Amino acid sequence: MRLPPPLPRLVLPALLLAFAAGPLCAAEPAARPPTTPSAPAEWKVDYSRWADGQSYATAEATTDWPTLVWYEEPGDAFIREFPAGSGRKWLEPRFKAGTHTKGAHGCKFAAALAPSDSYTVEYAIHFPSDWEFSQNNTHPYGGGKLPGLSGGSHPSGGLGKPDGMSARPMWRRDNRFSPEIQNYLELYLYWPTQTEKYGDRFFVQGVEAGKSYTMKLQVVLGTPDTDGTVRMWVDGALRLEKHFRFLQPGQDWKLSQYMHNVFYGGNDPTWAPARDQHLLLGPVHVSAQPF
Repeated sequence: MRLPPPLPRLVLPALLLAFAAGPLCAAEPAARPPTTPSAPAEWKVDYSRWADGQSYATAEATTDWPTLVWYEEPGDAFIREFPAGSGRKWLEPRFKAGTHTKGAHGCKFAAALAPSDSYTVEYAIHFPSDWEFSQNNTHPYGGGKLPGLSGGSHPSGGLGKPDGMSARPMWRRDNRFSPEIQNYLELYLYWPTQTEKYGDRFFVQGVEAGKSYTMKLQVVLGTPDTDGTVRMWVDGALRLEKHFRFLQPGQDWKLSQYMHNVFYGGNDPTWAPARDQHLLLGPVHVSAQPF
C-alpha cells in the first residue's frame, strides 16, 4: 500500500495554530511547547515587507515567524513607518482605553526556536510622548509586558512551574525600587524556585515617555550543577546581570520560544490605560549565538 505524501512544510504553521493552547488564566495566553523540528536558531524580522498601516494579525505573524506556535486573536496591531518618510518600519501594538491583557488589546504570540542553552533577543522600543506607564500616570502602580524568551514548560500567567522559565522586560510605574513613584523597565522572571506567584521582579533602569530605547535580553540556562545567567542591556549599556539555578537535578530542558506578549497587565482593570495608547517595537534579532 502506498503511503500518502508528507504534509508540505508550509502547512506546519497552520497546524500549530489550529492546536494552539487556550489561556492558562485570566492574565495571559498559554504557551504550548514547540513541536516544529525545523525551528531556526537565529531570526531577524524588520517588518519591511509590509506597507505602512498594514494590520498585523495571524497571517502576517505567520509570514514573519513561520514557526508560529500561537497568536491570540483578535489583537490590535499595525505596521507604522516611523519617523514618517524614513522608510523604517515598526510594529505598533494598540491598547484601547479601559482594556487590559486579552481581546482586541496589544499583540500576543509565540514562535518556536531551535532548542538551545542560550538565546539573545534585541529590539527597539519607542514610548510616545503621551504614553501612560500606569492608568493616566496617576495610578500608584501599573505596567505591561514586552517581548522575551522562554523554555521548558514556558511558565507565565501566575502559574509557576518546576520545569521551565520565561524572561521578559516590563514597563512599570510604582515605588517598589525607589522612595518615590518612578517610570522604569524591569526584568520579569518565572523560574523553578521563584519567590513570587506572578514572577520575580528586578529593576533595570528608569525610562521616559517620548523616547526610544534599544533593549537586549540574554538568557544562559547553565546546568543542574551551575547557575544560569540573565543579562539586560539598554542602549548598549549592561544594566542587569543576575544568576539563577534554572535547571534542577535531572532536568535538561532548553530555551525554545520567542515570546511576543505585549499588553497592559496585570489581571484586573486597574492596569488598563485611561486613554487609547500605542507603542512602537522596532526590528527583532534573536539568536542562539551571543551578539
